[in-house]
Amino acid sequence: MSNPTFKHGPIGFDIATDLDKFRVVALNQDGKIAYADGKAGALGVVTETGRLEAKEPGAKNIAVHYGTAAVKVETNGEIKAGAAVYAAADGKVSATGTVKIGVAIRPTADGKTLTILNGLPTAGPDAA
Repeated sequence: MSNPTFKHGPIGFDIATDLDKFRVVALNQDGKIAYADGKAGALGVVTETGRLEAKEPGAKNIAVHYGTAAVKVETNGEIKAGAAVYAAADGKVSATGTVKIGVAIRPTADGKTLTILNGLPTAGPDAA
């Protein structure tokens, strides 16, 4: 009998709305992903564009990075290396907030911060 092998990596999810890459997402009640609002739970970060219509580049099902992973995330303002990173409105992140998603390992550059995610996903209040 063989032992199961477990791998850690992104999971594909259908999108609820058009999504831009490098944003924090949450799972809605239909099991689809949308931008996290920074007030409730966060599932992970998308690193590719998602589009409902095929007119623009992007897929209807995109990978969500969670757990311990290093990803770039779009920011609202500057975040210093070593600082806590929090989910903010519109799927972006900031240096302050309620839902902590990880730690910045590089300072903000070009509106993005390289972040090590830890503790994702987090459950929102409606998940119970």
